[in-house]
Amino acid sequence: MNPADLTFFAIIAVFLLFIIYSNRKKKEAANKLTNSVVVGAKVVMLGGITGRVSAINEETIVIESTPGNKIEFVKAAVRNVIDTAPEPVSKTKAQPAKKSTKAAPKTSK
Repeated sequence: MNPADLTFFAIIAVFLLFIIYSNRKKKEAANKLTNSVVVGAKVVMLGGITGRVSAINEETIVIESTPGNKIEFVKAAVRNVIDTAPEPVSKTKAQPAKKSTKAAPKTSK
C-alpha cells in the first residue's frame, strides 16, 4: 500500500469516530432529559404543546395542557423541561389592593 491509501483510510477512520462519539453524546443528553421529567414538571413537547406532567408510565407520559385536558405522549417527545417544581397551591385568598391615601394631582385645563 502506498502512503496515499493509508492517509485516506486514516481520515475515514477519524471521521467515523467523530460520528460515533457525536451520536453517543446526543443519546446521553436525550436520556438525561427524559429521566429529569417528574410528575408536576412543566414541559414543552416536540409539537410545541406545553403543560404539566400528571402521570409517568413506562414508555409514555401524560400531560395536562389545560385544566381537564390530558394528552399522552411518548417520553422521547419531550423537547424541554421548563420547571421541575410543581406549582404551589395557595390556600389563602388574594387580598384586594390597598387604596392610596395620596390625593391625585389636579390638572389645569
